[in-house]
Amino acid sequence: MKKLEITGENAQRLQELEQYPNLEVLSISCVEDLQALPVSIGQLSKLKELKIDNGNGCSMNPVLPEAMGNLSSLETLILYGAQDPRMPGQQLAQRHRFPQRMSQLKNLTHLNLGRNGLEKVPTFVKDLPGLTQLDLDFNDLNDLPEFLNTFPKLAISLGNNCDITGSAAKKEELQKRFPKIAFDFSNEYDCP
Repeated sequence: MKKLEITGENAQRLQELEQYPNLEVLSISCVEDLQALPVSIGQLSKLKELKIDNGNGCSMNPVLPEAMGNLSSLETLILYGAQDPRMPGQQLAQRHRFPQRMSQLKNLTHLNLGRNGLEKVPTFVKDLPGLTQLDLDFNDLNDLPEFLNTFPKLAISLGNNCDITGSAAKKEELQKRFPKIAFDFSNEYDCP
């Protein structure tokens, strides 16, 4: 098996990941009671895409294990809403830290950290030399770090980061500060 989709209905398969050594694509969605990804995820040496996409209808905030740094073949990592401590109608939960070893994902080209309530871009991003696409839509960013200028070719999606995208002057200033970056501000819904 090269592709596995896990939802709330078959969540027990997360505890059986070592049975899928040839897995290349793993999708996890709406497993709302998931407390942590299993450490065994680090054994998936052929995994090219890990997608934890909670859209707008689910709420998840699992601990991501340090073993994720072992995913040396990983090219796409989508954590859309996967580390969102903002649970609708509930008190703000504490966001789990991103594993330090995520900086070892040297083959990563696409990283999606959208809808996670981020106030700043995580520092591990600077250690991902192959990154060409960074999705940061629907966060709480008000600026971007200077280290993003070190990427030779990077596209950043920033829609609905209202402190940035709600101001034409702020968008223009970012484009001047980061001339090599292709910005996409189009994913707007809630900004004035």
